[in-house]
Amino acid sequence: VSSRNFLILVLQCLFLTGCAAVPQLSGTGLSVVLKAEKEAEPDRQTKTTTDKPGPGQYEVFGKIYDIMPSSLGYLEIGIASWYGRKFDGRLTAMGEVYDMYGMTAAHKALPMPTMVRVTNLDNGRGIVLRVNDRGPFHDDRLIDLSYGAAWALGFENQGTAPVVVEAIDEINYPQLAEHVTQETYYLQAGAFSRRKGAELQMIKVKEALPSDVQIRILMSETADGVLHKIWIGPMASVWEEKRIVERIQDRNLGKPVRVIIGGD
Repeated sequence: VSSRNFLILVLQCLFLTGCAAVPQLSGTGLSVVLKAEKEAEPDRQTKTTTDKPGPGQYEVFGKIYDIMPSSLGYLEIGIASWYGRKFDGRLTAMGEVYDMYGMTAAHKALPMPTMVRVTNLDNGRGIVLRVNDRGPFHDDRLIDLSYGAAWALGFENQGTAPVVVEAIDEINYPQLAEHVTQETYYLQAGAFSRRKGAELQMIKVKEALPSDVQIRILMSETADGVLHKIWIGPMASVWEEKRIVERIQDRNLGKPVRVIIGGD
């Protein structure tokens, strides 16, 4: 068995068994969870209209949403919420029975099913989830997690948490994935409160690097407001990282910080 296939099997096993250790809701802990659940859940009494707007689209509350044609290379920073008892046992958008203790998630645009790695930026915890539902239908939220997933990420007693959501290409598109690494990491070349500042910095960074290096601006919600972060990568090797850091420092653009997503 190749190392790639072995890792894929391990991740799939983690997904299938991940809910085994999730605590059941009982006793005094229930009131805390219900309070957090009320804060986390928007009104998810959603209903897709029977008249489909068009291929790759769906409509909720009169708003049309586009479904991404592919999850390949998807990476985004945003706010995660979670949903639990109110929807336990109901059907998801994929027609599966929602299990609040399972390791699943809802996303407005990713194709279903998609395996994603979600990392809580508050504590560094990361898990692998399966997207099998639609939501959250609030503009300020990126992804809705099951209660079990929120517990695994350590924010079940909160309404929301800042997260990184990354599609796992080696599982979703095994025929296209060149190799599997145990962790994915990027370089952050700056964080700005204003997008204009981030855009100006990104132009300078692009000029310092080869044209094939991926650079993007990601928005991150913090207690002090929104930050616009410049991420480079993912890194293919430590040698590529060293080369990029040296080029950026040679231009006096600061020293990039390594950001690790996933791993042990």
